[in-house]
Amino acid sequence: MAKKKVIGQNGKAYVVKEKKPFYKKVWFWVIATILLFAVGGSLTGGGNNNSSDTITAKSSEEEIFSDPETSETTSNIPEVSTEITQSSAEETITSPNTSETTEQPSSNDDVSLEFSNALRSANDYLNYTSFSQLGLYDQLIYEQYPPEAAQYAIDNVDTDWNQHALQAAQDYLDYSSFSKAGLYDQLIYEQYTPEQAQFAIDSIEADWNQHALQTAQDYLDYSAFSKADLYDQLIYEHYTSEQAQFAIDNLP
Repeated sequence: MAKKKVIGQNGKAYVVKEKKPFYKKVWFWVIATILLFAVGGSLTGGGNNNSSDTITAKSSEEEIFSDPETSETTSNIPEVSTEITQSSAEETITSPNTSETTEQPSSNDDVSLEFSNALRSANDYLNYTSFSQLGLYDQLIYEQYPPEAAQYAIDNVDTDWNQHALQAAQDYLDYSSFSKAGLYDQLIYEQYTPEQAQFAIDSIEADWNQHALQTAQDYLDYSAFSKADLYDQLIYEHYTSEQAQFAIDNLP
């Protein structure tokens, strides 16, 4: 369509689109031909009516394009839409950065496989039998763990060493007879600390007189002893004089 400049009543110039004259359109000549054969003389009236409609249409079109308020409002709409789109785009871009910052993993507490296996072995040994700290350390070294891994296991194993000392004392008494002092020395030999060994001796339930009698009987089963020699042997085994005399007096 062609464009033309129109001067409005307010003196401003407006550019409007000019429609192609109807008489240059194909449909006009089709209708004109039909009406020519159908009704004579109708062509002139139809043309006037169409001209009137065309003028009306042009007038309406000029009003639409000549309205400054409508033109300004329409031009503002894309600007609002652009701002909203840019704001949404900014949110979309910044959101992943925030997510990456909050989901960064931390691996500061990881230890080597050697260290974790040493700790696992330490727990397995303690579940099987009683150990002192140093005794368990020596066992891990015997299993060819590096000293650093063995020490890591000892430092991180979760156990009560006093209870292990007590259990070890009970196991010794179930296997053989001991005097109280002799059992304490045995726990020290197994590398329990003096405090742990004393805890075991103070906490264990035992009849030391009966242990003295059982020790005397074991000696007699192995060799012949006089009562005096057997008494001296029990004192050497750290039984008290009262416990040794109880054993001698109660031999079968």
